[in-house]
Amino acid sequence: MKKKVLILAAVLLVVTTTGAFSLGIGLQYNGNAGKVFTNGVALTFKVDSIPLVFATNWVFDEDNAQFGLTADYWIFNNKITNVGSASLNWFLGIGAFANFAFPDDEFVFVGGARVPVGLNMFIAKGVFEPFIQIAPSFGIRIIPKLDAEDLFFPISIGFRVWFK
Repeated sequence: MKKKVLILAAVLLVVTTTGAFSLGIGLQYNGNAGKVFTNGVALTFKVDSIPLVFATNWVFDEDNAQFGLTADYWIFNNKITNVGSASLNWFLGIGAFANFAFPDDEFVFVGGARVPVGLNMFIAKGVFEPFIQIAPSFGIRIIPKLDAEDLFFPISIGFRVWFK
């Protein structure tokens, strides 16, 4: 029962606040992520009134369970050219990530910085936003022991659907 109430509250929050801003929610596939992030699907969301983009990913398999969060501040999202009636844009940002992993009944926490660079475009009158990005990242393993992670290059391809 509590889950139903929480889901209803979240839906009502989104529906009642979309008049104040536009909300983009979508999926992305993260590939070539290295040992810090596991390849897989992530949920992404953004509001149009601030240049922040968030994503959360999860992987649950037989050997490993992982949960990760990213938050990126887009420094710019500039137009490159027109493709039909839509504009092709490129963006650059700076962000952070946190990853929680549970391999073999242990706990691992890695946090760090990332620099997302990519392409996006708004099509179907701004309702659909496909994108691709690469986010060079560097992290520090905090738990179980303090250690630096190697530079890695997660690549994401995905889309957001905008509710206005």
